[in-house]
Amino acid sequence: MKSGYFWALLSRPFSWVSVLFSGALIFQTVSCTPENEYPPDELLQAELGLTFEDRVYRVALTGGAAEQADPVVLSIKQGAFVEFITADGFIHEVIFDEDSLSSDQWSFLEKTDQTASPPLIELESRYILAFEGAPLGRYPYQIEGNGNPGRGVIVLLKPDDQQ
Repeated sequence: MKSGYFWALLSRPFSWVSVLFSGALIFQTVSCTPENEYPPDELLQAELGLTFEDRVYRVALTGGAAEQADPVVLSIKQGAFVEFITADGFIHEVIFDEDSLSSDQWSFLEKTDQTASPPLIELESRYILAFEGAPLGRYPYQIEGNGNPGRGVIVLLKPDDQQ
């Protein structure tokens, strides 16, 4: 390719405006939203009544020799939702351990029927946790399935704390 062609492309005003706009948009998206935070999709809106104001954080579950969560540590704000989703064809189950939680945290999970997920048996099976009114702190969980058990933790922060 001749260098004159390259400079002709760079000198076009439309190209520079597009590049600058795209870069600014990418920077804003990356800097303002954690990579695992999503607005609720149509199914969550229809089934749970969520709106675009609600925040949903995604944890991908994979298996093999050992069960894994990605991310292993997830920091969220009170009132957020956590979506566990299977990213492979293996069976996964998310289980909170009463001994790893405060009595208030365990009571909250029991009262809201969120102490354990049902077995997630298909690719992209989902389990949604709601943290509205949940006590602050760490919520360690275990992942069971086809491989060795894995672990993860959800950290529930005050609305004004940094993530």
